[in-house]
Amino acid sequence: MRRQLMQATVASLIETGFARTTTVEICRRAGVTRGALLHHFDSLADLFAATLAQLYEQFLAGSDGAGGEDGPVDGEALVDGLWRHFSRPEYKAVIELWLASRNEPELGAVLAPTILKIRDLANPRLNPQLLARLGQSAEAVAFYRLVLEAMIGMALGRAVTPGDGVMGHEDLVLAMLSRMARQVLGDPV
Repeated sequence: MRRQLMQATVASLIETGFARTTTVEICRRAGVTRGALLHHFDSLADLFAATLAQLYEQFLAGSDGAGGEDGPVDGEALVDGLWRHFSRPEYKAVIELWLASRNEPELGAVLAPTILKIRDLANPRLNPQLLARLGQSAEAVAFYRLVLEAMIGMALGRAVTPGDGVMGHEDLVLAMLSRMARQVLGDPV
């Protein structure tokens, strides 16, 4: 039932946005009563937090895009792997929740631990495993941050493009990032 409610939440966030993702809408999509929702989650904010955590787990579970789990990172695989995650339709739900947490302080307080956890995992200076794979150079760390920020920007662009269509410059940006990856991180072994 929890999974069903979280799936309905993601679908609503993607299709209608945060403002229209209400308990009534989620329950309608999940085919359950409001009482069932409140049996599994103390509040709508708790459902949003669980949904965001689940989305992060899904993204992290498939994060094989850096050339394996051990050894130096493969820059091109890193770019491709990250884009596979950021270009997923579900990432629009993440963006909706990020923005809502910024604009609604009470929701922000509930979502903050989940948002901070993923922020720290994505920060090479706070994630020793990631730093070891990237290497210690400031340029490699800055490049990784550049890739993340470019991906978030393109995902945001997709989220606000009518019809959630692919923007015409994505392939060019990805090719540029891959070329930069070879320069900064070296060719794969």
